[in-house]
Amino acid sequence: MCGLLALAGLPVACRADLTNALGLYYDAEATVNEISIGANSQHVLYLVLHNPVNGEFDGSSTREVRQVAGFECGIRPPTGDFVLGVDFPLTAVNVGSTSNLIVGFAGAVPVGSSRAATLATVRVLSFGDNRDGYLLATASPPSIPGMMAYVDAEDTGDDLVGMLPASGDFGRPVFWFGNWHVRESAQWGAVKSLYR
Repeated sequence: MCGLLALAGLPVACRADLTNALGLYYDAEATVNEISIGANSQHVLYLVLHNPVNGEFDGSSTREVRQVAGFECGIRPPTGDFVLGVDFPLTAVNVGSTSNLIVGFAGAVPVGSSRAATLATVRVLSFGDNRDGYLLATASPPSIPGMMAYVDAEDTGDDLVGMLPASGDFGRPVFWFGNWHVRESAQWGAVKSLYR
């Protein structure tokens, strides 16, 4: 089923520098955001929050978030792919839909020692490699205009914290089925070698 595993977009070392970034990955460790697959197959993707930091804890200070009590985001699969369902690490209520997640957890999801928290597993059906990729978007309606958001479980004041896609931009995919970037990098390397 899995032909070529390929990491694209942001290397893991670069992701460590991101704060309040949400990504979609093929593995629970959040290292694979591009993989070539066979046609007409189902897959599980992991929705992971990287380095959650509350810049307005108790209204005035900044601190690392240790627990997440809820989140909201949109998932936009490319044409031909479908979100079949979403599962959460704890008992949760989703008042949105499978592609418009507005989720409150019954408890709090801990942020691990790697400074990441898996907020959901997303089951998808894909018709095969697709260059367009998966986008993350704000929920509808968004709690913070122009942002996805999560709830800092330990902040009793303003507990909503904004987050952006791990790709750095809502218009740039966070996950692909296909090995487009590996092939394009290899082709560009071949072109550059002609001029050495």
